[in-house]
This record gives sequence, C-alpha cells and structure tokens, in this order.
Amino acid sequence: MSTTIKSILDTVSRELTDQARTSWTLADLVGYYNSAIAAIANYRPDLFAETVAHISAAGTRQTLPSGAIKLIEVERNTGGRKIRFIERGHLDDQDPEWMTGTGNAAAEAYSHEVANPKVFWLYPGVADGVSVDVVQSSLPAQVTEQTVTAGAIAQVDDTWLTPLMDWIIYRAYMRDSDDTANSARGQLHLQAFAQYLGVKIETDSAIAALRDNKFQNNQG
Repeated sequence: MSTTIKSILDTVSRELTDQARTSWTLADLVGYYNSAIAAIANYRPDLFAETVAHISAAGTRQTLPSGAIKLIEVERNTGGRKIRFIERGHLDDQDPEWMTGTGNAAAEAYSHEVANPKVFWLYPGVADGVSVDVVQSSLPAQVTEQTVTAGAIAQVDDTWLTPLMDWIIYRAYMRDSDDTANSARGQLHLQAFAQYLGVKIETDSAIAALRDNKFQNNQG
C-alpha cells in the first residue's frame, strides 16, 4: 500500500472533469472515499483482517467488540492449544446442553455462523477472562480532509484502486441523480464496482470450500 488517498481523489476529480472541485469539494470526495472503504469491507472483510486477543465472557457465547465487522477465525487459546472449527449442529447432536457450559480454562473448538457475523461460540464453555486469539475484520478509522492533505496512504492495496474509485465516482454522480445523464454514469460505475467484487467473491468461495473440506476430514 503506497498510493496516497490524495492522489486517488485527484484522479477521481480528473475523471469527473472537475479538477477545480467546483462541483465536488474535497470534503465531498473524502466522504465518498470513507463510504467506499466501508462498502469494500462489507464484501471483502478479509482485506481488513487482524489477529487480536479476545478476552472471553464466562460461558460459550462470545461477541466481538465495537469496531469489528465480523469474525474470520478463532485460531487458538492465547499462547496455547489450537482451537478447531466445528459446525454447531454437530455440537447440538452430541450434547444438547453444551451452550450452558462454563468455567473451563481453555476452549477446544469454536462455532460460527455467517448470518451472525459478530458472534461465535466456544466449546466447552470457558471461565470469565479466558483469552483466545481471533482473526477478525475491523473497519479502518475514517479519514479526514486534514489526514488526506497530510499524505495519508490508502487503506487498501493498489489492486483495489479501480473499484475504490468506481464507488467514489458512483456516489458523486448519484448526488446529482436528478440529471438523467449523471444517474446513468453513476449506475455504470456501480455496476463496475459490483462486477469486480463479484469476481473476487467467486474466487474466495474456493477458499471457503477448502476450509469446509478441512473440517470434514478432521484437519481443522
């Protein structure tokens, strides 16, 4: 990541034929940039992955802290043994009361469902304060005009600059969506953004399939 946000927004202004920023101010573009980062994070949370020590609440049900977008993986008990992924249905079949467990000094397995991205379950239930290493996606802090002017670096690597700019241009044109031509231009850039993300999501589904296969072969 070496491209500055300022250079990205300068390119966007040229694409909008608005180098003087009479139609879209720097403040406008900075807001659209922050919106673009949030949109990319929604579809590709792995781009903003970080490994942190999660201090557990007593029991099985755990919730990620404010600022986290979703859980990607629970790696291990901090400084200790690996924690395996297991489907919640398997735990339900083995022990219908497993969710009531608590008091253990370490977890053996975790469960997580895509529909509930910030919640995961530890098995067996742990004592209050047990630390586990989790990989979570966290939304980057929003940038400001001041940090952009000072040379802040883009929060995604250069391979993501095209969809990033597509989203910013889409948002710019949609502000004037009453203008039929601008509305059409905006939709084209939104479609380009979605197409790029669609290709990436399709590729990443193979990674998810590998994880599922790993679990089924008890290698998790």
